[in-house]
Amino acid sequence: MKKIILCVMLICATFSMLYAQHSESNPFQDYYADPNISSFENAFKHYSAQLAEDEESDSARLMLSYLYLIELERMIEQLETRVDSLAPKYQFQYANLLLELRKYDEAIETYEMLNADYPDWSCSWRHKGEAYFKSDELVQAEIALQKAIETRIEHYDAYVMLAEVQDAMGKNAEALATLETGFTYKGEDIEDPDEEVSDLDVQFLYLRLLKVNDRHNDYEQLKKKLEKNASDDERWKDID
Repeated sequence: MKKIILCVMLICATFSMLYAQHSESNPFQDYYADPNISSFENAFKHYSAQLAEDEESDSARLMLSYLYLIELERMIEQLETRVDSLAPKYQFQYANLLLELRKYDEAIETYEMLNADYPDWSCSWRHKGEAYFKSDELVQAEIALQKAIETRIEHYDAYVMLAEVQDAMGKNAEALATLETGFTYKGEDIEDPDEEVSDLDVQFLYLRLLKVNDRHNDYEQLKKKLEKNASDDERWKDID
């Protein structure tokens, strides 16, 4: 956050000089001096109008970007101060937002709250596993994803991610077994598998696992299928 504030201060100072030269008001500086919904809305409308008039306006595009960034951080800080009192579904969504923003440690802390209060909620375990995976904490990721499956045995995308983690850990046989077990539950979960994970991603993962586990016949069959549907995919270079 400190880096963001410093960058914004520099941008704000630069644009303040530009606006001063033209005797124009500076809605961004007004917002930055007193960030609230009203000042945000005024600045948003101002720069949006500029961009509507001139789609090539880099200054308007830049100011909108910084405006979104600061307001996002402000909203996150407000959520953080009352995360304990949020309804469970909002705690989960807040943690998912942190995960998307690559704030992995903060996301994990919130998922752990959910794990403690709702130990049978598979989704919070699965997402915590993702946060650990993206933090390169593979052992903790494996544990969390195994827990996600334990609490909902048909949780298809948890199997896929667990197979990815085990693949990254060098557990080739376990990764393949995990993925093939997951295939038996595809379509049986409460979530749409195609919305949770790309089938093409899964097929390339499966292809790689078949190869490293010396399942030659299955590997060749799947390879022929993928060559027809994704012949120009960049992932071939990691397999061949």
